[in-house]
Amino acid sequence: MTATPLEFMQAARTPVLNGSSPWAQRYAQELRRVLEQYAAQAPRSLQDHLGPSELGSICDRQVAGKMALLPRTNHVSDPWPSIRGTALHAWAALAFDADNVRTGLPRWVTEQRVTPHPDHPGTADLYDALEESVGDHKFLGETSMAKVRSPSGPPRHYVVQLLLYARGYRLMGLRVGRVALAAYPATAASLDSMYVWERVHTQADDDLLDEVFAQTDYRRQWAIALVTGAAVLNDVPATSDSEECFWCPFYRPQTAHDKGPGCPGHVKGSSNTQ
Repeated sequence: MTATPLEFMQAARTPVLNGSSPWAQRYAQELRRVLEQYAAQAPRSLQDHLGPSELGSICDRQVAGKMALLPRTNHVSDPWPSIRGTALHAWAALAFDADNVRTGLPRWVTEQRVTPHPDHPGTADLYDALEESVGDHKFLGETSMAKVRSPSGPPRHYVVQLLLYARGYRLMGLRVGRVALAAYPATAASLDSMYVWERVHTQADDDLLDEVFAQTDYRRQWAIALVTGAAVLNDVPATSDSEECFWCPFYRPQTAHDKGPGCPGHVKGSSNTQ
């Protein structure tokens, strides 16, 4: 079952006493406004194409809606994890660039623009010329860290993102022997719990990407239908779970009750339309 409007509102941010005085509380909100508005105008937030990090999503509805540039209906999710991730990615790039200078070896390639598909370019975090590997930094909370560590490995969209970066590098003429996801504990007090997931790059990876590209073409047809008015968002098949729904720009549980804009979301394991 989908969340009720009450449950959705309970998930929203609740007012907190985030200042030592009425002035401090007002000032905290002003500071927060600046951060949130800047986050909303970040290049990633404004890009009009889907990058490698989005193509591997399991939900047709979410991806088609993004392709169609539908207006956002989810105003509950907080931009802070994205802000933190952007800052940490920038710091990591500086660290690996500095290692090249320190060792005198051009081992690391950071923040390289790649084009695994003509319509879906992206920026790859790391290429290791010594190991001939493509890496991606993920700065995660405890729940997401646990998923990466699980026997089944990282979520599908993480794996697809890595493989797309790998294809982009191969199209540039560089050899890729394996891909590696470096998961860093964003909320921990140390790096002790960082974890690297890797796998050897094989033909099976290209087969998976061919499936992803075929799925992308299917989703693009839905996006065209959304833009032309031949379909509405909730006509598009949806497959997701409650956690991914929460971060989707079109998540709006009230839609199940008022038939308004947005997607009402799906429980884990659901794979059909409303």
